[in-house]
Amino acid sequence: MLAALGVSVTGCNRNQSRTSSVHAGTAAATTATQKTQPSPPVQVGPIPSSSQATPAAIAPAQTATATPAKLVASDRTQTFTVAQQTFRLLTHVETIAGTTDETVEWWELRTATDRVIDRGSYPVEIENGSFAQTLAISGSDLKTDQGGGILIHGFELPSAPDDSGWVKVFGFKYGRDKDGVDESLFGPFGPPISVEEGEFLGVGADESRTTPVSFGGARVTTMHDVLRFRLWTGNFSIVYPVLINWITGQLQPSFRCPETTSKGRVDRCSYPVTVEAHRDAKPTFVRLFPEADDGFTPKHIIVQPESKVEFTEARVPVTWTEDDKSISLGVNGDMWLKVRIDGVEGWIHGEEDFDAVGLPQSG
Repeated sequence: MLAALGVSVTGCNRNQSRTSSVHAGTAAATTATQKTQPSPPVQVGPIPSSSQATPAAIAPAQTATATPAKLVASDRTQTFTVAQQTFRLLTHVETIAGTTDETVEWWELRTATDRVIDRGSYPVEIENGSFAQTLAISGSDLKTDQGGGILIHGFELPSAPDDSGWVKVFGFKYGRDKDGVDESLFGPFGPPISVEEGEFLGVGADESRTTPVSFGGARVTTMHDVLRFRLWTGNFSIVYPVLINWITGQLQPSFRCPETTSKGRVDRCSYPVTVEAHRDAKPTFVRLFPEADDGFTPKHIIVQPESKVEFTEARVPVTWTEDDKSISLGVNGDMWLKVRIDGVEGWIHGEEDFDAVGLPQSG
């Protein structure tokens, strides 16, 4: 019996020693874990037995962090000569390292002595490793019949369909007589100008303005240099001229055309048109008015699939919206289109007649 008791005590001591060893090993592992994870602190509860311990209870989960995009800055320069004076367009560009993704953060137009004439700055925002929007800025010589200057063009990407950005005109005001005489006379001819739907077509001359003209024996030079824009009306496009007034140093509508109609007084001019007609292969008809006015009685003209339809001009009201930051052009109001159908000429308007000649509304 004494021998049996001795064996029992010895077994108990061995179990206690084994249990203590397990607890000591677990505590050591927990202590090591706490030393390698200083932040955040590990909340340690009662030490589980070896049969209950799991990896999650011993080491916290690791959280991955995204590496921010690295930006590389660079400056680019374009040089222009206007009336024997030098000007410099400086653009500050930010590029995402390792990519071709870039955007202009700011630009400045400077004189030869680095006096800043004008500047523009824009936010730089990154989303999912790329720029939220990118802005491109470029400059070009502005050469016309009556003056010269610099044209700065800006556009954003991604851009809305049919959006070609904005342009800004710089030059010497008071005409050629003052070109280069006084550097302070060189500056912007207004804020950036853009169209709601369309594009900038370039520089030209308004052929409806004769220059020079005579008044009582005196010869007067008429401003006729224009910027040309294509404006989308929803059914067709018109070519809209913006006058460059070298005397006042401003941009303005090339002309205004107030007229009285059966519906009252309206301001609309006639413009060249560009169309992409897609007619149905079946007969239809249009109401052909002798004037661009509902007060006249129209003729009903049959339009056959083989009929020859020509588009000659449009009479459209154009809105000019201007503030300190921008000039915006858009079409708003009753539109009339002059057509020639198998040799018969007249005016049409309204969606049914536009559909009949293959110009349904879109955009």
